[in-house]
Amino acid sequence: MKLRTVTYTLMAVLLALTGCSRPDTANTTGAADAGVPVTGDWIVARLDADADTLNPHTTSTTNSSTVYYGANNSNIYESLVGSEPSDWVTPKAVLAEARPEVSPDHLIYTFTLRQGITWHDGKPLTPEDVVFSFKSVMCPSVDSAPTRSNLTDLVNVEADGWKIRMTVSKAHYLNEGILGGYTAVIPKHVFDPQGILDSFTFKDVIAAKNVSNPKLLQFGKEFNQNPAGRAPIGTGPYKFEKWESGKEIVVVRNEQYWGQKPYLDKIIYRIITDATAALTALKSGEIDMNPRLTPIQFAQQTSGAAFDQQLAKSKYTIPAYYYIGWNQERPFFRDKRVRQALTMLLDRQQVVDTLRFGLGKLAVAPFNPNSPYFNPNLKPVPYDPKRALELLDEAGWKDTNGDGIRDKDGRAFKFELISSTSDLSNKLSPVVKEELRKVGIEVSERHLEFTVLSNSIRDKQFDANLGGWASDLVSDPFQVWHSSSIPNRGSNYISFRNKQSDELLEQGRLEFDPEKRKQIYWRWMELIADEQPYTFLFYAEEAAAYSKRFQNAKFLPTRPGYDLNTWYVPKMTQKYTNNGTRTP
Repeated sequence: MKLRTVTYTLMAVLLALTGCSRPDTANTTGAADAGVPVTGDWIVARLDADADTLNPHTTSTTNSSTVYYGANNSNIYESLVGSEPSDWVTPKAVLAEARPEVSPDHLIYTFTLRQGITWHDGKPLTPEDVVFSFKSVMCPSVDSAPTRSNLTDLVNVEADGWKIRMTVSKAHYLNEGILGGYTAVIPKHVFDPQGILDSFTFKDVIAAKNVSNPKLLQFGKEFNQNPAGRAPIGTGPYKFEKWESGKEIVVVRNEQYWGQKPYLDKIIYRIITDATAALTALKSGEIDMNPRLTPIQFAQQTSGAAFDQQLAKSKYTIPAYYYIGWNQERPFFRDKRVRQALTMLLDRQQVVDTLRFGLGKLAVAPFNPNSPYFNPNLKPVPYDPKRALELLDEAGWKDTNGDGIRDKDGRAFKFELISSTSDLSNKLSPVVKEELRKVGIEVSERHLEFTVLSNSIRDKQFDANLGGWASDLVSDPFQVWHSSSIPNRGSNYISFRNKQSDELLEQGRLEFDPEKRKQIYWRWMELIADEQPYTFLFYAEEAAAYSKRFQNAKFLPTRPGYDLNTWYVPKMTQKYTNNGTRTP
């Protein structure tokens, strides 16, 4: 399975974006795949929002992981394992020599680290770097709660020569990927130059008695602010070159890379938040690829002789869903009848048909319809304003003073809906506001730059949010839905607490029989569908366009939806050289 820093990451597409979609084959349209791959040329690819940080332990956004991890845990940073491109599910060794040795009880995983690999600054990769990576991510003062939530059962990590032995307290059917793929291996000499963690074993770091240890607090503060968050040093096929906030992030091919080198000399991630400006840049040749066309752009604005001569377009699906999250720390959203009513008040199919131009399918719960754990017996909550009004009345939210706003216990039903400045959220927020206004609920909108939005959500400083999650093809919903992920900026942003849900999530992790595990997750999906902690909007289908000079331009059933390490340009059609733009 292809795994990364966290199973689930916030998407910048709807909000401002680890339910899984799994097409049988990669999608490619337009550019041919003929010819022998050659090196050279650059690609200028759009990012729809800036990264928050390039520290893989402290980020929670898809755009950041796109830059530092790419499609297969191998771009700037790398992990011990990634996934086989043949199915994007089967683990494949990256920094490890091979898949791990696993004890019969599934509690000990032993990885053997490859030798002879160097960091981008020339220093050697060592087993101590791997152990440090896990100690640092588990340090309670490090802002890594999303990743830590997946490693709660990890009780020890130790090196024995080039072998890394990891011990867990509980078996988990995804442990090979969790231990090998969720945590990027980072350089100890960069992130801990003073050697603060040298005096702590892994067990020391996770010990409850050390939560307030002054040295660990100092380490966490320095780690969170480490300059490598702006200028990362990894082992991957691309090296960091520069980051101009709000403009671009640039990486260049690592000529000393230990593995298969990519073909493109340079990747420029150009940050263009406005969809119209991004399309203009694509058509003018300022950028070479836009992986996130808006639906109307794909349907109506990307055709004709001039477009078709230079550009190709494609549809693809990644494991992602969109939602409205109801913060259950707010009194409005604590009663599931209210949450059910809010979903029934929105004509989500009309949203897909009109705002998405049919690109998407109504969502019912976190698992995607193509996931092995999707419950096919579940149906989308219907658009039913009449029943919604009955539920609101039953929950005690009525207009008792005749001012047109529902109220309860002296509190008016007024709340703020936050989202990004993306095209879709700009169009969808007013729809939500108007539909709820009709039934006596007052909604105010606030659109935020994505980094600000992400921090507001992680800090749980919001009433409701328009959002989305991107995941891996096979994923564990524990990170987003278990109550242990509520504190310390964990990914349970809406503070959903449900004992039965927690128990099912815990059982699902421990069950190695696929059929029994499926039944557990089916029951869990039924519970989530009934509770409606989110209004599940739709599973996304994405649209992209790119220059036809690129060959092997395939779109993949895994985030971010493309692997630029495999794209190339024939010599005769290359546009850029390392000295800049190439003139005809």
